[in-house]
Amino acid sequence: MNHSVIKVAVVGATGYGGSEVIRLLANHPYAKVVAATSARRAGVPLREECPWLSTDLVLSDFQPDSLNADFTFLCQENGFAMENIASLVGKTRVIDLSADFRIEDHAVYEHYYGRTHTNPELPSTPVYGLPELVDRTAIAKADIIANPGCYPTATLIGLMPLVKAGLVSGVPVVDAKSGVSGAGRSRKETEYLFTEINGGFKAYGVVGHRHTAEMEQMSGLIVRFTPHLIPIARGIHATLHIPLKEKLNKAAIRAIYDQAYGTEKFISIQDSLPSTKQVMGSNRCVLSVNADERSGYAVICSVIDNLVKGMAGAAIQNMNLMAGIPEETGLPMDGVWP
Repeated sequence: MNHSVIKVAVVGATGYGGSEVIRLLANHPYAKVVAATSARRAGVPLREECPWLSTDLVLSDFQPDSLNADFTFLCQENGFAMENIASLVGKTRVIDLSADFRIEDHAVYEHYYGRTHTNPELPSTPVYGLPELVDRTAIAKADIIANPGCYPTATLIGLMPLVKAGLVSGVPVVDAKSGVSGAGRSRKETEYLFTEINGGFKAYGVVGHRHTAEMEQMSGLIVRFTPHLIPIARGIHATLHIPLKEKLNKAAIRAIYDQAYGTEKFISIQDSLPSTKQVMGSNRCVLSVNADERSGYAVICSVIDNLVKGMAGAAIQNMNLMAGIPEETGLPMDGVWP
């Protein structure tokens, strides 16, 4: 697809995911947001709901029959996409930021998400949109993209080179931390108040967290995953403890990652341990690689901005591939510092 202007609709524009899509597309040379929807605030200028955005867009109701867009980003809660996808496919290509089509086995989806999957009849199968690990040709041809979750993005980029090399023995342990924006903008529980979070640090979902299903589907392994909430706005730091079939030194493990990601524009591997701060606002994933030869583990640290590479940036990266333009188009490579 070669458009002088790629028309984009953002459904659920006032949440963190939808507003981040709009923020990033403001600097895209070929794409223009032509519709931004909000069920609660239709008729209101978007900049009133999201004052950090310099935009003249006015929020509208979601009306699939009148939607005129090349690409539609669904930035709603789980369940919305499966209920509305049939009214969109054939009119627009869809990038869904929810979990509705990430899990191939609907029984697994229902186990982890606690809701029935309606399994709408679709003319084509949704493609899991993690370009560094999925066939880019399949993404480019897709009519429906299931955008990955933020924790799985950081984890799978860190894990999969060793999986593909056939070197993993046993159960990888993923110890991950996320900023509070990962919970979404509409959360009203007191535990997400600044006064409750600031100065604290805690685990949650220590058994059966829903993102485990994505990690296991892609890797083909059982994964021991524990997420934590930390008092920052953005960022994910995942430390992966990966048991190896043979003891490898750091140089040998690094060679595997260099070969896997040497040509990837959005993945960097560094000798020093990475910080979430260095990727804030960027679409990069930064890795460090270490070996614990005593225990026979590889130790991989992976950091991303959960709202960019973990959500909106990845969605635009997928759109670029689908539109036939370089996948880095319009996406920030540099972080915001300090």
